[in-house]
Amino acid sequence: MNWEAIGAVGETIGAIAVIISLIYLALQVRSGTRALKTGNRDSSFQSLLEFNNSLAADPDLGYIFQVGCHDYQSLDERERARLLHLLYSFFKMFEKIYLHYLEESVDKTVWIHNKSILFAYSTQPGAQYYLSHRKHIFDPRFWEVIESATSTETPAGHLVTNLEVNN
Repeated sequence: MNWEAIGAVGETIGAIAVIISLIYLALQVRSGTRALKTGNRDSSFQSLLEFNNSLAADPDLGYIFQVGCHDYQSLDERERARLLHLLYSFFKMFEKIYLHYLEESVDKTVWIHNKSILFAYSTQPGAQYYLSHRKHIFDPRFWEVIESATSTETPAGHLVTNLEVNN
């Protein structure tokens, strides 16, 4: 064999090794992206569940949230103070999900299937009152979503116990 043939074989083997490395790297990136999306999805669902569980575990909180979203002024001063914290947590939870959705770090179905809950509460008069005083604490992109919300998405507020079943 001459040195040119040996060099050509070496270059071919090197090129194949580079291609195999790139394929392996692409598979690892895809796997990492999938793991990130799964983790963000699970974190989002966990946040929703924890918020819901906190309302269910404390009858006063459930009442304050439901009635306060509908009519902020009907609550007494202590209830309104608690409602402010509940609404902050509620809207920040959905802001997090939305921002993950925009960054494509969570599957879009997580946002699509949960935004109706956001719309249901954000369009209630009491929640609107809160939001009108707290615009500056939210990402402008999320604020656009809040402003685009329509009240026909899902029933909510103090009438939540009168939900109709849609077939």
